[in-house]
Amino acid sequence: MSVNKTLIGVALVALFWVGVLVGVFWPSTGGEEVAPVALEAPDSEYQPWDETLALTSPFPRFIFLPLNNPAVVPADMAPFMKDEDIVAGVVVEGQARAYPQWVLVAYHVVNDTIGNSPVLLAHCEICSGTSSFTPMVDAFEGRTMSFQIHGIAKGTFSVYDYQTQTVWSPFTGRTMEGALHPSRMDRIPLIVEPWGNWKKRFPETEVLLASRRMIEVRDHGRGDPNTIGHDFLPDGFANVANMDDTRLNPNELIFGVTNIAGTQSIVFTLEYLKQQEGLFKYRFADEDYLLKRIGDFAVVAYRLRKSEEEKEFHLISEVPFRVGDGQGGVWDELGHAVNEGGEDLLVADGYFTEWYEWVSGWPESQIAD
Repeated sequence: MSVNKTLIGVALVALFWVGVLVGVFWPSTGGEEVAPVALEAPDSEYQPWDETLALTSPFPRFIFLPLNNPAVVPADMAPFMKDEDIVAGVVVEGQARAYPQWVLVAYHVVNDTIGNSPVLLAHCEICSGTSSFTPMVDAFEGRTMSFQIHGIAKGTFSVYDYQTQTVWSPFTGRTMEGALHPSRMDRIPLIVEPWGNWKKRFPETEVLLASRRMIEVRDHGRGDPNTIGHDFLPDGFANVANMDDTRLNPNELIFGVTNIAGTQSIVFTLEYLKQQEGLFKYRFADEDYLLKRIGDFAVVAYRLRKSEEEKEFHLISEVPFRVGDGQGGVWDELGHAVNEGGEDLLVADGYFTEWYEWVSGWPESQIAD
Protein backbone atom coordinates (compact mmCIF):
# COMPACT_ATOMS: atom_id res chain seq x y z
CA MET A 1 0.00 0.00 0.00
CA SER A 2 2.81 2.39 0.92
CA VAL A 3 4.62 1.54 -2.34
CA ASN A 4 1.52 2.43 -4.35
CA LYS A 5 1.23 5.77 -2.53
CA THR A 6 4.87 6.47 -3.30
CA LEU A 7 4.39 5.66 -6.98
CA ILE A 8 1.29 7.84 -7.14
CA GLY A 9 3.20 10.68 -5.47
CA VAL A 10 6.08 10.40 -7.95
CA ALA A 11 3.63 10.34 -10.85
CA LEU A 12 1.84 13.46 -9.63
CA VAL A 13 5.13 15.33 -9.23
CA ALA A 14 6.19 14.27 -12.74
CA LEU A 15 2.87 15.44 -14.18
CA PHE A 16 3.24 18.77 -12.36
CA TRP A 17 6.63 19.48 -13.91
CA VAL A 18 5.45 18.38 -17.35
CA GLY A 19 2.65 20.91 -16.99
CA VAL A 20 5.08 23.65 -15.97
CA LEU A 21 7.35 22.98 -18.93
CA VAL A 22 4.45 22.92 -21.36
CA GLY A 23 3.13 26.18 -19.92
CA VAL A 24 6.53 27.84 -20.25
CA PHE A 25 7.62 26.62 -23.65
CA TRP A 26 4.29 26.06 -25.41
CA PRO A 27 2.99 29.42 -26.66
CA SER A 28 -0.47 30.42 -25.47
CA THR A 29 -2.45 31.77 -28.41
CA GLY A 30 -5.80 32.40 -26.79
CA GLY A 31 -7.46 30.36 -29.52
CA GLU A 32 -5.75 32.23 -32.35
CA GLU A 33 -2.56 31.37 -34.17
CA VAL A 34 0.22 33.87 -33.43
CA ALA A 35 2.75 34.33 -36.20
CA PRO A 36 6.42 34.25 -35.10
CA VAL A 37 8.07 37.64 -34.84
CA ALA A 38 11.09 38.29 -37.00
CA LEU A 39 14.21 39.30 -35.09
CA GLU A 40 15.96 40.61 -38.19
CA ALA A 41 15.05 43.63 -40.25
CA PRO A 42 14.71 43.14 -44.04
CA ASP A 43 18.03 42.86 -45.85
CA SER A 44 17.00 45.38 -48.51
CA GLU A 45 17.41 48.57 -46.48
CA TYR A 46 17.42 49.99 -43.00
CA GLN A 47 14.01 50.68 -41.49
CA PRO A 48 13.71 52.99 -38.46
CA TRP A 49 10.92 50.81 -37.09
CA ASP A 50 10.52 47.17 -38.06
CA GLU A 51 6.77 46.75 -38.56
CA THR A 52 7.07 42.99 -38.02
CA LEU A 53 8.02 43.65 -34.40
CA ALA A 54 4.42 43.62 -33.22
CA LEU A 55 2.93 43.36 -29.75
CA THR A 56 3.80 39.67 -29.47
CA SER A 57 7.33 39.78 -28.09
CA PRO A 58 10.03 37.52 -29.56
CA PHE A 59 11.15 36.86 -25.98
CA PRO A 60 9.15 34.59 -23.63
CA ARG A 61 7.80 36.53 -20.64
CA PHE A 62 10.10 34.72 -18.20
CA ILE A 63 13.23 36.07 -19.93
CA PHE A 64 14.61 39.49 -18.88
CA LEU A 65 12.18 40.06 -16.04
CA PRO A 66 12.44 43.59 -14.57
CA LEU A 67 13.68 44.57 -11.14
CA ASN A 68 10.68 45.81 -9.15
CA ASN A 69 10.97 48.13 -6.13
CA PRO A 70 14.46 46.95 -5.08
CA ALA A 71 15.74 47.25 -1.54
CA VAL A 72 18.14 50.16 -0.92
CA VAL A 73 20.63 51.14 1.78
CA PRO A 74 22.46 54.38 2.66
CA ALA A 75 25.89 54.85 1.12
CA ASP A 76 27.65 54.23 4.45
CA MET A 77 25.97 50.81 4.65
CA ALA A 78 27.11 49.66 1.21
CA PRO A 79 30.60 48.12 1.65
CA PHE A 80 29.89 45.96 -1.42
CA MET A 81 30.21 49.04 -3.65
CA LYS A 82 33.56 49.97 -5.18
CA ASP A 83 34.43 53.56 -6.05
CA GLU A 84 35.02 52.58 -9.67
CA ASP A 85 31.60 50.92 -10.06
CA ILE A 86 29.57 52.76 -12.70
CA VAL A 87 26.17 53.89 -11.44
CA ALA A 88 23.16 55.69 -12.86
CA GLY A 89 22.14 58.33 -10.35
CA VAL A 90 18.86 60.22 -9.97
CA VAL A 91 17.41 62.62 -7.41
CA VAL A 92 13.65 62.42 -6.88
CA GLU A 93 11.75 64.29 -4.16
CA GLY A 94 15.13 65.40 -2.81
CA GLN A 95 16.35 61.81 -2.36
CA ALA A 96 19.41 60.67 -4.33
CA ARG A 97 19.52 57.04 -5.43
CA ALA A 98 22.19 55.13 -7.35
CA TYR A 99 21.63 52.12 -9.57
CA PRO A 100 24.87 50.12 -10.11
CA GLN A 101 25.47 49.05 -13.68
CA TRP A 102 26.56 45.58 -12.55
CA VAL A 103 23.06 45.12 -11.10
CA LEU A 104 21.25 46.72 -14.04
CA VAL A 105 22.81 44.34 -16.58
CA ALA A 106 20.89 41.46 -14.98
CA TYR A 107 17.52 43.19 -15.45
CA HIS A 108 17.84 46.11 -17.89
CA VAL A 109 14.55 47.58 -16.62
CA VAL A 110 13.78 48.83 -13.09
CA ASN A 111 10.30 49.75 -11.86
CA ASP A 112 10.96 51.71 -8.68
CA THR A 113 9.42 54.20 -6.27
CA ILE A 114 11.26 57.05 -4.56
CA GLY A 115 9.18 58.75 -1.91
CA ASN A 116 5.74 58.86 -3.47
CA SER A 117 7.04 59.09 -7.03
CA PRO A 118 7.18 56.15 -9.47
CA VAL A 119 10.41 55.79 -11.42
CA LEU A 120 11.29 53.84 -14.56
CA LEU A 121 14.96 53.29 -15.32
CA ALA A 122 16.37 51.41 -18.32
CA HIS A 123 19.95 50.46 -19.17
CA CYS A 124 21.59 48.63 -22.08
CA GLU A 125 25.17 47.44 -21.62
CA ILE A 126 25.49 46.85 -25.37
CA CYS A 127 24.68 50.37 -26.62
CA SER A 128 25.63 52.09 -23.32
CA GLY A 129 22.22 53.80 -23.24
CA THR A 130 20.63 54.75 -19.91
CA SER A 131 17.50 56.80 -19.21
CA SER A 132 14.95 57.37 -16.48
CA PHE A 133 11.34 58.56 -16.68
CA THR A 134 8.22 59.19 -14.69
CA PRO A 135 6.07 56.27 -15.95
CA MET A 136 2.84 58.24 -16.32
CA VAL A 137 1.18 59.90 -19.34
CA ASP A 138 -2.03 61.85 -19.89
CA ALA A 139 -3.29 59.22 -22.33
CA PHE A 140 -3.41 56.73 -19.44
CA GLU A 141 -5.10 59.27 -17.19
CA GLY A 142 -1.97 59.81 -15.14
CA ARG A 143 -1.93 56.28 -13.76
CA THR A 144 1.40 54.55 -13.10
CA MET A 145 2.72 52.06 -15.64
CA SER A 146 5.22 49.24 -15.10
CA PHE A 147 7.57 47.90 -17.76
CA GLN A 148 9.49 44.91 -19.06
CA ILE A 149 11.72 44.24 -22.06
CA HIS A 150 9.62 43.62 -25.14
CA GLY A 151 11.88 42.93 -28.11
CA ILE A 152 14.58 44.61 -30.20
CA ALA A 153 14.24 47.62 -32.49
CA LYS A 154 16.24 50.68 -33.57
CA GLY A 155 19.56 49.20 -32.51
CA THR A 156 18.58 48.30 -28.96
CA PHE A 157 15.78 46.69 -26.98
CA SER A 158 12.22 47.95 -26.74
CA VAL A 159 9.97 47.82 -23.66
CA TYR A 160 6.24 47.50 -23.15
CA ASP A 161 3.99 48.42 -20.29
CA TYR A 162 1.99 45.67 -18.59
CA GLN A 163 -1.12 47.80 -18.31
CA THR A 164 -1.82 48.52 -22.02
CA GLN A 165 0.83 46.48 -23.91
CA THR A 166 2.01 49.67 -25.63
CA VAL A 167 5.58 49.39 -27.00
CA TRP A 168 8.03 52.13 -26.02
CA SER A 169 11.59 53.24 -26.65
CA PRO A 170 13.42 52.76 -23.32
CA PHE A 171 15.71 55.77 -23.81
CA THR A 172 13.49 58.38 -25.48
CA GLY A 173 10.40 57.56 -23.42
CA ARG A 174 8.28 57.73 -26.58
CA THR A 175 5.79 55.18 -27.82
CA MET A 176 6.43 53.07 -30.92
CA GLU A 177 3.02 51.47 -31.30
CA GLY A 178 0.03 50.42 -29.25
CA ALA A 179 -2.96 51.77 -27.37
CA LEU A 180 -1.14 54.83 -25.96
CA HIS A 181 0.60 55.83 -29.20
CA PRO A 182 1.58 58.62 -29.61
CA SER A 183 2.67 59.45 -26.06
CA ARG A 184 5.82 60.55 -24.29
CA MET A 185 6.93 60.21 -20.67
CA ASP A 186 8.65 63.01 -18.75
CA ARG A 187 12.39 62.47 -18.44
CA ILE A 188 13.99 62.27 -14.99
CA PRO A 189 17.47 63.88 -14.99
CA LEU A 190 20.17 61.25 -14.67
CA ILE A 191 23.96 61.15 -14.29
CA VAL A 192 26.09 58.14 -15.24
CA GLU A 193 29.45 58.11 -13.47
CA PRO A 194 31.61 56.13 -11.01
CA TRP A 195 30.15 55.49 -7.55
CA GLY A 196 32.98 57.38 -5.88
CA ASN A 197 32.11 60.54 -7.83
CA TRP A 198 28.38 60.18 -7.21
CA LYS A 199 28.94 59.83 -3.45
CA LYS A 200 30.91 63.08 -3.40
CA ARG A 201 28.08 64.88 -5.17
CA PHE A 202 25.34 63.38 -3.03
CA PRO A 203 26.70 62.06 0.30
CA GLU A 204 23.17 61.20 1.51
CA THR A 205 22.52 58.96 -1.47
CA GLU A 206 20.93 55.54 -1.30
CA VAL A 207 22.12 52.63 -3.43
CA LEU A 208 20.52 49.35 -4.44
CA LEU A 209 21.16 46.55 -1.96
CA ALA A 210 22.93 43.83 -3.91
CA SER A 211 22.65 40.16 -3.03
CA ARG A 212 25.71 38.03 -2.33
CA ARG A 213 25.13 36.25 -5.64
CA MET A 214 25.15 39.55 -7.55
CA ILE A 215 28.37 40.55 -5.84
CA GLU A 216 29.95 37.23 -6.81
CA VAL A 217 28.92 37.76 -10.43
CA ARG A 218 30.30 41.31 -10.33
CA ASP A 219 33.63 40.11 -8.99
CA HIS A 220 33.97 36.83 -10.87
CA GLY A 221 31.51 37.06 -13.76
CA ARG A 222 32.03 37.36 -17.48
CA GLY A 223 34.02 40.40 -18.53
CA ASP A 224 34.22 43.84 -16.95
CA PRO A 225 30.84 44.91 -15.51
CA ASN A 226 31.88 48.56 -15.62
CA THR A 227 32.52 48.86 -19.35
CA ILE A 228 31.12 51.94 -21.07
CA GLY A 229 31.58 51.92 -24.82
CA HIS A 230 32.97 48.89 -26.63
CA ASP A 231 33.07 47.31 -30.09
CA PHE A 232 30.70 44.44 -29.28
CA LEU A 233 27.52 44.58 -31.36
CA PRO A 234 25.45 41.37 -31.68
CA ASP A 235 23.82 40.56 -35.00
CA GLY A 236 20.35 40.88 -33.50
CA PHE A 237 20.98 44.53 -32.67
CA ALA A 238 22.91 45.30 -35.86
CA ASN A 239 20.10 43.87 -38.01
CA VAL A 240 17.62 46.41 -36.65
CA ALA A 241 20.08 49.31 -36.52
CA ASN A 242 21.14 52.02 -38.92
CA MET A 243 24.61 50.76 -39.77
CA ASP A 244 24.81 52.76 -43.01
CA ASP A 245 25.48 56.14 -41.41
CA THR A 246 29.26 56.19 -41.04
CA ARG A 247 29.69 59.85 -40.15
CA LEU A 248 30.91 58.54 -36.79
CA ASN A 249 32.25 55.19 -35.67
CA PRO A 250 29.22 52.99 -34.80
CA ASN A 251 30.38 52.57 -31.19
CA GLU A 252 31.49 56.15 -30.61
CA LEU A 253 30.12 57.52 -27.33
CA ILE A 254 27.86 60.51 -27.77
CA PHE A 255 25.35 62.62 -25.87
CA GLY A 256 22.28 63.07 -28.05
CA VAL A 257 19.67 65.80 -27.64
CA THR A 258 16.28 66.39 -29.28
CA ASN A 259 14.46 69.71 -29.46
CA ILE A 260 11.33 70.23 -27.38
CA ALA A 261 9.07 69.28 -30.28
CA GLY A 262 11.00 66.08 -30.92
CA THR A 263 11.40 66.94 -34.60
CA GLN A 264 15.15 67.61 -34.71
CA SER A 265 18.17 66.09 -33.01
CA ILE A 266 21.87 66.68 -32.51
CA VAL A 267 24.74 64.72 -30.98
CA PHE A 268 27.76 65.95 -29.06
CA THR A 269 30.71 63.59 -29.13
CA LEU A 270 32.60 63.27 -25.88
CA GLU A 271 35.72 64.50 -27.64
CA TYR A 272 33.87 67.65 -28.75
CA LEU A 273 32.58 68.24 -25.21
CA LYS A 274 36.07 67.74 -23.82
CA GLN A 275 37.43 70.49 -26.08
CA GLN A 276 34.95 73.08 -24.78
CA GLU A 277 36.11 75.21 -21.88
CA GLY A 278 33.83 75.12 -18.86
CA LEU A 279 30.10 75.60 -19.24
CA PHE A 280 29.18 76.59 -22.78
CA LYS A 281 26.05 77.65 -24.66
CA TYR A 282 24.96 76.00 -27.89
CA ARG A 283 22.06 77.06 -30.12
CA PHE A 284 20.16 74.29 -31.85
CA ALA A 285 16.70 74.21 -33.52
CA ASP A 286 16.08 77.81 -32.38
CA GLU A 287 16.65 76.77 -28.78
CA ASP A 288 19.57 77.56 -26.46
CA TYR A 289 21.31 74.86 -24.43
CA LEU A 290 23.91 74.90 -21.67
CA LEU A 291 26.27 71.93 -21.61
CA LYS A 292 29.22 70.72 -19.57
CA ARG A 293 31.11 67.45 -19.55
CA ILE A 294 31.88 66.24 -16.03
CA GLY A 295 34.12 63.32 -15.17
CA ASP A 296 34.98 60.82 -17.88
CA PHE A 297 31.64 60.67 -19.64
CA ALA A 298 28.87 62.29 -17.58
CA VAL A 299 27.16 65.22 -19.33
CA VAL A 300 25.18 68.10 -17.87
CA ALA A 301 22.74 69.67 -20.35
CA TYR A 302 19.98 72.24 -19.76
CA ARG A 303 17.48 73.66 -22.26
CA LEU A 304 16.93 77.35 -21.59
CA ARG A 305 13.51 78.94 -21.55
CA LYS A 306 13.01 81.96 -23.81
CA SER A 307 13.18 84.19 -20.73
CA GLU A 308 16.58 82.70 -19.83
CA GLU A 309 18.30 82.89 -23.20
CA GLU A 310 19.75 86.37 -22.59
CA LYS A 311 21.14 85.46 -19.17
CA GLU A 312 24.83 84.86 -18.61
CA PHE A 313 25.44 81.55 -16.81
CA HIS A 314 28.73 80.49 -15.26
CA LEU A 315 30.20 77.51 -13.45
CA ILE A 316 30.53 78.21 -9.71
CA SER A 317 32.14 74.92 -8.66
CA GLU A 318 32.71 71.35 -9.83
CA VAL A 319 32.11 69.54 -6.49
CA PRO A 320 29.52 70.27 -5.44
CA PHE A 321 28.47 71.07 -8.99
CA ARG A 322 26.90 74.52 -9.08
CA VAL A 323 25.82 76.78 -11.93
CA GLY A 324 24.90 80.43 -11.33
CA ASP A 325 23.36 83.23 -13.36
CA GLY A 326 24.84 86.22 -11.48
CA GLN A 327 21.38 87.23 -10.26
CA GLY A 328 21.13 84.90 -7.27
CA GLY A 329 20.07 81.80 -9.18
CA VAL A 330 22.06 78.64 -8.35
CA TRP A 331 21.48 75.14 -9.70
CA ASP A 332 22.99 71.65 -9.34
CA GLU A 333 23.93 69.24 -12.14
CA LEU A 334 20.39 67.88 -12.35
CA GLY A 335 18.90 71.34 -12.83
CA HIS A 336 17.47 71.56 -9.30
CA ALA A 337 17.43 75.09 -7.86
CA VAL A 338 19.68 75.34 -4.81
CA ASN A 339 18.65 78.89 -3.86
CA GLU A 340 15.45 79.17 -1.84
CA GLY A 341 12.42 79.83 -3.99
CA GLY A 342 14.38 79.34 -7.20
CA GLU A 343 12.90 77.74 -10.32
CA ASP A 344 14.49 74.55 -11.63
CA LEU A 345 16.31 74.66 -14.95
CA LEU A 346 14.85 72.51 -17.72
CA VAL A 347 17.06 69.50 -18.35
CA ALA A 348 17.64 68.76 -22.03
CA ASP A 349 15.74 65.84 -23.53
CA GLY A 350 18.80 63.73 -24.22
CA TYR A 351 20.85 60.79 -23.07
CA PHE A 352 24.25 59.15 -23.25
CA THR A 353 24.61 56.28 -25.75
CA GLU A 354 26.58 55.02 -28.76
CA TRP A 355 26.28 56.52 -32.23
CA TYR A 356 24.69 53.52 -33.98
CA GLU A 357 21.85 53.38 -31.44
CA TRP A 358 21.13 57.10 -31.59
CA VAL A 359 21.18 57.39 -35.37
CA SER A 360 18.89 54.36 -35.65
CA GLY A 361 16.15 56.41 -34.02
CA TRP A 362 17.21 59.79 -35.40
CA PRO A 363 18.66 59.16 -38.89
CA GLU A 364 18.65 62.88 -39.76
CA SER A 365 20.60 63.85 -36.63
CA GLN A 366 23.07 66.71 -36.77
CA ILE A 367 26.58 66.46 -35.30
CA ALA A 368 27.85 69.41 -33.28
CA ASP A 369 31.06 70.95 -34.60
